[in-house]
Amino acid sequence: MSEDVPDGFEPLALNCGYNDGFGPAYVNLAEHKIGFRVGPQHLNPVGGCHGGAMATFADMQISAVGPEAYDAHRATISLTVEYLAPVEPGAWVEAEVVCPKATRTLVFTQAIITADGEPVARTSGIYRNASKTP
Repeated sequence: MSEDVPDGFEPLALNCGYNDGFGPAYVNLAEHKIGFRVGPQHLNPVGGCHGGAMATFADMQISAVGPEAYDAHRATISLTVEYLAPVEPGAWVEAEVVCPKATRTLVFTQAIITADGEPVARTSGIYRNASKTP
């Protein structure tokens, strides 16, 4: 890969439109993690990672839940991002995602997002369950 990406991560297929503009993101399904390296396209006017870029990344957390989530589109119902600290250009940003509950119609996720190992955000999401089983 052209970027410095930790072992175990593979490219996350963003596939189209808005997500393509975000730039490369990665998934480690074995550890339920997603990550990206902060690039120029993620920066705000003062040179840190834009909150909107962090929210876009947070919305990708459903991809780390498991292969069935990775292969299917899950519409976002609710997404909460609490910003804890700024993120510098070049930082490796990673979310360790947990799925505390899945029902027939909904998948609930939460994550702590770190930048170079330091906590920078806390997130929770609710997604439409596209599969037929929880």
